[in-house]
Order: sequence, then structure tokens, then C-alpha cells
Amino acid sequence: MQLHRVRDEIHARGAELFIIGNGAPNFAQAFREDFGIATPVYTDPSLATYRLLDFKRGVTYALLSLKVWANAARALSGGFRQGRVQGDVWQLGGVLVVRADGTVAYRYASAAAGDHPPVADILRALGPADVAGLGAPRP
Repeated sequence: MQLHRVRDEIHARGAELFIIGNGAPNFAQAFREDFGIATPVYTDPSLATYRLLDFKRGVTYALLSLKVWANAARALSGGFRQGRVQGDVWQLGGVLVVRADGTVAYRYASAAAGDHPPVADILRALGPADVAGLGAPRP
């Protein structure tokens, strides 16, 4: 999923996009540079954030599910090539939209590798543009 490509739309809704990976801390800067991402990137090699959010982990979800292979075919046909994995290869991610008051407006836990929610659903959870009080302040 390429949420960093709609960062301006996220900002127009008064929110900020944060990426949390699970590789070593030195991988975060390389990730930003390799993919040209201006969004803040953090890392949690302990996987505590993933456990707290109840995101799935395991070989079944990351490799053995038929959904994984369909998602991989879709990504390949779209020009995406998986590079070297830096972090826990078995840990799946997801998306969380948290309002400034701490309430969760949207949660999506990936069911298989390559499973991402529609960007429109995320933007809808943020609310209309120029609404204050959503997300974190922009840097």
C-alpha cells in the first residue's frame, strides 16, 4: 500500500501518517531514502506494537495462504518487486486511524501478506478535509 502517496490528502484532513516497521532502527532511514518517503518512519523490533494491535504473525499468514500468492501476482503485475526483507518476515501489519483524543476511528489488520485496506476507507475514517482534531499535528 502506498499511503505516503496520499499524504497531502491525509494532511488536508488534519492528520499525519506514521509508518511503523519492525526491522532494526538503522533500517528506518534507509527505508525512507530507498522509497522517497517524507513521512515519519519508526521501528519496533520487539513487535510490542504489533501484539498490542493484535496484528497477525506466522508462516501461514505470511507465506502459505492462497491469498498471499494472489496478492503477490497482483503486486508483480503492478510493477512491484519484493526487495530484501529487513525485520520479522512473518509479521503482518495493518492500518490504524487514531483521533487526537485517543479514540480509534478505523482499524484494519492484514489477513495475509499483501492484504491492504482501500485507501478510500482510510480517508473516509479521517473525515472531510479541513476538520480539526484528527490525528497528530503535522511536523
